[in-house]
Amino acid sequence: MTKEELNIEIEKLKVSLEAHEEQVKDLSHDLKTAKQRLEDVDKPKLTEKQFADIHTAIESTIENFDFTNVDLYDPQFAMEYDGKVYLDGIDTDVSDELSGDIITSVEKLFGVTDESDDTDIVPSE
Repeated sequence: MTKEELNIEIEKLKVSLEAHEEQVKDLSHDLKTAKQRLEDVDKPKLTEKQFADIHTAIESTIENFDFTNVDLYDPQFAMEYDGKVYLDGIDTDVSDELSGDIITSVEKLFGVTDESDDTDIVPSE
């Protein structure tokens, strides 16, 4: 082969490689989507209204949470060599309190049942 033929062959291979890279990207996206669908297939389904209600419950709980409650914070003080006291850190129990409030708000939206009860009950129409 001549140098010109080799350059043409290289260009053809580059074009072919680029086309296949796009196909690989598409296949990777399709694979990711299929894996997500498989993961989601057994999850309980929510209506858009139920999801909106959960969103509203979480949002309003966070907005109404009292972050200024000093009992939720545990300041850690330290002392320098010259006797100055400084705030070294703050431990907090806010996450436990807040998550409990969020769980309570969401539980108010739904009737919670034991999973074994779900399979035994046949819905009546």
